[in-house]
Amino acid sequence: MGIGCIIADPWVDSDFTPCFREIVLDSVFPLILLISSLVGISKAWLEYRKSNSSLYTPLKDSLPTFSYGATRSPDCVNHNSSSNDNDNDDDASSSTSSSASASTLAPDYEKKPLRWTVVSWIRLLAGFQAAMYISSLVQLVQDTYPIDIVEGTKSQLLISHISLATFWLIAFILAVVNLITSARPNEFSPALCTRLNALYAGAFLFGLVDLRSFYNAHGVEDIGLGYSVTLYSATLNLIMLIFVFHEEPLAPSSPVLTESGRTLSSENWASIYSKFMFSWVNVMMKEGYKRTLDDKDLVELPVENRAKHTLADYRKYKRPNMAVALFYNFKWPLIHQFVYCMFWSIVMFGPPYFLNKIIKYIEYSDPVYQVPALTAFLYVFGLFVTSTIQSLSMQQALYIGRTLGIRVQSILIGEVFSKSLRRRDQTGSQEADSEDKKGNVNNLLSVDTQKIAEFIAYLFYIYSYPVQIIISICGLYKLLGNASLWGVLVMVISQPLTYMISRHFENLQDAVMTATDKRLKLMNELLSAIRIVKFFAWEKQFKNRVVEAREVELKAIRGRLMAFMWMANIWFFIPIMIMVTVFYIYTMTSVLTASVAFTALALFNTFRSALDELPMFISFILQAMVSLRRIEAFLAEEEVETVETKATQGVYTGFVNNASFSWEKSSTKTENDDTNNNSTSSKPALRNLNISFPANKLSIVCGPTGSGKTTLLASLLGETHCVSGAAILPRQHVSRSNTLGGAVSGIAYVAQTAWLQNCSIRDNILFGLPYDEHRYQDVLYMTALTRDIDILEFGDSTEVGEKGITLSGGQKQRVAIARAVYSQATTVILDDCLSAVDAHTAKHLFDYCLTGRLMKDRTVILVTHHVGLCLKAAAYIVALKDGEVAGSGDPASVLKSGVLGEELAQAEEEKAAEEEEAALDGPIRSVHELEKKDKVKKLDGAGKLTQEESRAVGSVALSVYASYFYASGGFFFWISVLILFCLAQACVLGQDYWIKVWASAYSANPSPSNLTATIADENASSSSSSFVGIFSIASFGSIGSDMMAASYSHPVGISSGLGSYAVGQDGTDEVDVKYYLGVYFLIGMIALVVSSLRTYILYQGSLTASRNIHVQLLDRILRAKVRFFDTTPMGRIVNRFSSDLATIDQEVGPSLSFLLFATAATLCVVILISCITPAFLVPGTVITLLFWLIGSYYLKTSRDMKRLNSVSRSPIYVQFGETVNGVATIRAFGSQNRFLEENYKKIDSNNRPFLWMWATNRWLHCRVDTLGAFVSFCTGFVLVSSRNWVDPGLAGLSLSYALTFTNHVLWVVRMYAVNEMNMNAIERVDEYMAIEEEPAVHIPETTPPPSWPATGSLKVENLVMQYSPENPPVLRDISFSVKPMEKVGIVGRTGSGKSTLALSLFRFMEPTSGRILVDGVDIHTIGLEDLRSRLTIIPQDPVLFSGTLRSNLDPFGQHNDLELWAAIKRAHLTNTGADNNNENESSSDSNKKNNSEAENAISLDAVVTENGNNWSQGQRQLIALARALVKKSSLIVLDEATSSVDFDTDHKIQETIRSEFVNSALLCIAHRIRTVADYDRILVLDHGKLVEYDTPYALMTREGGVFQSMCHRSGEYNELLAIAKAKHDRT
Repeated sequence: MGIGCIIADPWVDSDFTPCFREIVLDSVFPLILLISSLVGISKAWLEYRKSNSSLYTPLKDSLPTFSYGATRSPDCVNHNSSSNDNDNDDDASSSTSSSASASTLAPDYEKKPLRWTVVSWIRLLAGFQAAMYISSLVQLVQDTYPIDIVEGTKSQLLISHISLATFWLIAFILAVVNLITSARPNEFSPALCTRLNALYAGAFLFGLVDLRSFYNAHGVEDIGLGYSVTLYSATLNLIMLIFVFHEEPLAPSSPVLTESGRTLSSENWASIYSKFMFSWVNVMMKEGYKRTLDDKDLVELPVENRAKHTLADYRKYKRPNMAVALFYNFKWPLIHQFVYCMFWSIVMFGPPYFLNKIIKYIEYSDPVYQVPALTAFLYVFGLFVTSTIQSLSMQQALYIGRTLGIRVQSILIGEVFSKSLRRRDQTGSQEADSEDKKGNVNNLLSVDTQKIAEFIAYLFYIYSYPVQIIISICGLYKLLGNASLWGVLVMVISQPLTYMISRHFENLQDAVMTATDKRLKLMNELLSAIRIVKFFAWEKQFKNRVVEAREVELKAIRGRLMAFMWMANIWFFIPIMIMVTVFYIYTMTSVLTASVAFTALALFNTFRSALDELPMFISFILQAMVSLRRIEAFLAEEEVETVETKATQGVYTGFVNNASFSWEKSSTKTENDDTNNNSTSSKPALRNLNISFPANKLSIVCGPTGSGKTTLLASLLGETHCVSGAAILPRQHVSRSNTLGGAVSGIAYVAQTAWLQNCSIRDNILFGLPYDEHRYQDVLYMTALTRDIDILEFGDSTEVGEKGITLSGGQKQRVAIARAVYSQATTVILDDCLSAVDAHTAKHLFDYCLTGRLMKDRTVILVTHHVGLCLKAAAYIVALKDGEVAGSGDPASVLKSGVLGEELAQAEEEKAAEEEEAALDGPIRSVHELEKKDKVKKLDGAGKLTQEESRAVGSVALSVYASYFYASGGFFFWISVLILFCLAQACVLGQDYWIKVWASAYSANPSPSNLTATIADENASSSSSSFVGIFSIASFGSIGSDMMAASYSHPVGISSGLGSYAVGQDGTDEVDVKYYLGVYFLIGMIALVVSSLRTYILYQGSLTASRNIHVQLLDRILRAKVRFFDTTPMGRIVNRFSSDLATIDQEVGPSLSFLLFATAATLCVVILISCITPAFLVPGTVITLLFWLIGSYYLKTSRDMKRLNSVSRSPIYVQFGETVNGVATIRAFGSQNRFLEENYKKIDSNNRPFLWMWATNRWLHCRVDTLGAFVSFCTGFVLVSSRNWVDPGLAGLSLSYALTFTNHVLWVVRMYAVNEMNMNAIERVDEYMAIEEEPAVHIPETTPPPSWPATGSLKVENLVMQYSPENPPVLRDISFSVKPMEKVGIVGRTGSGKSTLALSLFRFMEPTSGRILVDGVDIHTIGLEDLRSRLTIIPQDPVLFSGTLRSNLDPFGQHNDLELWAAIKRAHLTNTGADNNNENESSSDSNKKNNSEAENAISLDAVVTENGNNWSQGQRQLIALARALVKKSSLIVLDEATSSVDFDTDHKIQETIRSEFVNSALLCIAHRIRTVADYDRILVLDHGKLVEYDTPYALMTREGGVFQSMCHRSGEYNELLAIAKAKHDRT
């Protein structure tokens, strides 16, 4: 029996042929689907049996890891030990075993049993379907089956029924097997369920095709046996699929807790419905709706989205080309995304198709062209279904993009961070600009990774837009013929103009960034030196500087905003020109109908948006590729070399074979060295080293500045290039999975510039090790930290701040030493750590730390200038000079050689200084004494100097809106904006209405002869017109470049005379095309002008608000009390002036305006639909309520997610900055793995709120789009029901607007959320508007005369000072007086109140009681500027500003060059070199300075870099002294420098003070008694009380006096007494 058909021709009369349907769709396809499912089930069964072949199978099962393209579970991660060490040495995730990985990354959980779920039993419905087809087959064989015309021949039907009966019988058997095997959780049952689900879905789709054929042939009147079987089968399939969509086959029996303590996201085991509707987010949405979400409330990311796993997975498939590696690694998610995008692109044709069908049903009353009412309602249902499905597909594609974005970003950040731990530090190289390098690396993290992640997230648009453009052109050609090509031509010609404007806009954006950078640099400098600015009353001048920079920035921003306005105008103008051109050409030969006009508008909008966006995405690609190349270049940079760890030639630690080292890579070692383009190879920094440091002993490295001491240590650690020979350093092997703290390598290193983390003092010392109280307390005493911790308000819980900002240089160095001593290291390397502390502290460190109990049996290598102090305990000495060993060996032999002459020359002076300082400061507190106070002080981390940054909760307060409302211009401004909004909207509506009028003009006098023909033409082209109508929906989902352009996505005018047109030659009045075109063009121009005016006014208001808010914020910050700057990190303040101000400058105004636009457009849609179809009000009310509930439910959670995301990124940058600064220390300690683990956690902490924020966005879109589709359904239902009286044109208008309703509502909600986040910037700025201010700058009633203070006399009466009311007094009832031109030395132990007394003179704090009089004027009654501008302070740590020497001495041009030169000479600054006196610089810094201008003859135009880094510490102190000389005050306060100043500089300072400040009163806070022994009087403080005040001679001779005992303790009593007596005799 033959088949009797030709399958090659399957489509006839808008349907499949019976032969093709029965043989292919109902036989071949189901069997193929069945066979493939059986193959998959067999594989799953074999794998299941294989995994259960052991004697015992646990009930537990590992976590499923498939989600949006994840193709490998953690168990599959093959940690290959033979992988590249450079890539994986630092990667804990790539080194653990697979089992460890599984336990770490995927916690086991117990799955719910599936046997007794409803879905498992529902699957048995397959048996009913099998029975139906077997019954039909029996009837066919018995010839009792009534064969329908739709079903073809008997032979064809037999084949299809045999296939379908087999299909459903096997499906039933598999359902029974599933029921049996799912008695307990196992891996086979979910795989079987998945295959069964695929069978049901395929059968349902094939059934729908059959149902369509039956319905087309018979409608619902004639339902035969075949029709019934198909209908029942499809219904049963639908029932099964509905249950299947809600099945969760992999769900756990209880919530899964991860190792982080968070509940794991249910995303991986969510049901199909939950995945497509994002209902798995509900757990967080529900919590966010009840209360404010915190980070701990967020569920954990699925394992495949966590940084550690993502990196391990990526490194398995690493390729030389990173782009190829990324695409290969994520090929499956990308394929899944492609499928979703294509599905979306196809199904999005549905809504406009059904819209077209519905309108035609309403407008054609002739029965010949009419379809049944049920068909019309099916069109309405199809409108709803296709609108929903295309939206859900799009949301899946977008979520996959975001998921891939965070995975790629995790990989990039992880790789860059990992590389930074292996990369050679180039700061010692003359060629490397370390600051630029550091900035570039930060850019890799903050900019480049972000660009690549954004590109990956929206990658699918790259192939979507070209498809849209091609199809749009084809559709336009079918609709308009040759006229469409003219429109395309105009658009193509306009592209260069838009490109030029866009490029101009980018250039203006660069100008804005440059201006912003300049302002922020000024702000950084101002905030870094805020104490000096306040001391010298420079607030006004610095404010003027910043305001000037701000005005330049605002000018650039204004140019940028205006350019954006012109871009928007061009985007608005081009469509008008296109439509005028197209309509003119088209109407020359054809009749313009409303359907043609608005369809053409929609098509051109789709074409234009795709053409406009495509260049942007191409730019995205180019930028992403540039960023990727930058990252690849960074990852290809040179890495540190491994130092030999085994003894060679009897040397255990040291250098052999005439070792030579250089900071630059020698061109002879690597022939293909691209990094060194110099024609001459670099000279080695160290040469011919043969050194053997003795084990378990103290070794000293000494030599003059620049001799190579720091380079020697760096070479030992492997940080430099080995030119010849070798360095040997025993190092413990660090396992790749070892994340322990401390010195796991066995080496501890203390750099010359102490490196600390931004955490508490205790955490810095522990460095990841467990707390051992006894050892910890010993270390505190050994490193002389007991006294510092005693002084600090919160003891060792005090946070050290960014770069240790809250600690002095000496304190930072001692904390770094304590970290090394506390560690488990066997080798301790210290780089000149004694130079950062004062002399008596250095002696304590040597006596109790370097030679103390905890350093016994450790190999200690110490670089120092304190040779005389350390010589006695050293077992080995190395003396360097000019990069070579001048002498080495035991101390006796090296002393004999005479190479230590210079080093020992100042030993006696050092000894005297340390004794004097010890006499003043007193002994270091013992551990026992400290413990007594610590018990009160150390309260559970209360010691954070800087508290956590506050995060706004709930909705933004009305007061915040009010502050912006008034700052931008107030009532008049916003009323003007609203009026212009209304006018612009009216113009756009007028333009749409005019097209309707124009189209109606053709139908004013219809010609009967053409009526029938036109209708026939319409029906003949119905397929084509409905096809092109699809594209009208394409522009609904985009915001558009300008708010006004959005209106073009609404086809609002469909003529009621559709199908009854006449042309002039048939006897009707000829339509004046030019007239209608002219009016259309005129309305467009009016709309353009109004829109431009509105945008201009809005931007002007935005700039006004920006200017006002910045000035207010700057005023508040400059007037803030010093305590505010102590408790607030500088970065947090800068953040207000950078990101928050940028938001206010460029985002707040436009976001508010678009919120207004979206709200107005939404109301317009609701009113329009309700007016045309009042019946819509009933469902419309319910829908509106649902929209409100969904929006409010979303906003609460989304707002918190965005706020959490905004504060979660900076910790990554902070850690990265810390790591880059301390990479040598981290590598020495062997702590790379621990820092990597912390980095993974920080990446996840950032990705978590970011991804969940986007998941909540998708949650909103799914629901709003579904509800929007329901709005269209309700509108269509009402219109179809009312077809007998509703006007077809109004029906089209109503339904078209209904389709846009979703878009408007969505953007109302989204823009409201964006607006709230933008307002958060104003909220954060407002927070600083309420900080406590200092007293008034000027008080006119009490302004002192210009000559005040004439003599500088000072009187303090009963002064009591407190830092805050809850703290004890720091100064207690102090009274004393200073005569005119008198020199007074202030002495006392650390913490006695010396610095507080100095601060009191400048009113940095107000007295609790008492007063201070200067020249008889109470300083608390006059303005702060009047006070501070008349006094002078020379701080202990001088602060310089970037600029020139002139700008630092006279920042505001108040003195001439002669005065400045005189001050320079009197300060002894003219003969100094840039680094002659700086004992604290590395050789690399010396190299830089040797080339600086400062080493040449000093000039007023000598460059001063940021913080004065190109000048030595001694020179900076002399510049500060010269600054004081320029100011010429009658009262000067000097805070004497200690550790930072060498003896030569100290002598110069003292000489200048004695010779130049003769006519001024001087208060000197002394650290050495010798400094003030010849002063007029000495003031002795102890615990805030004045205990002695008299001449030095009187106090030294007062028996039992405090000052006398200090002099005795110094060991130089007689010499000091002689100095004091000489002074006494002179007076």
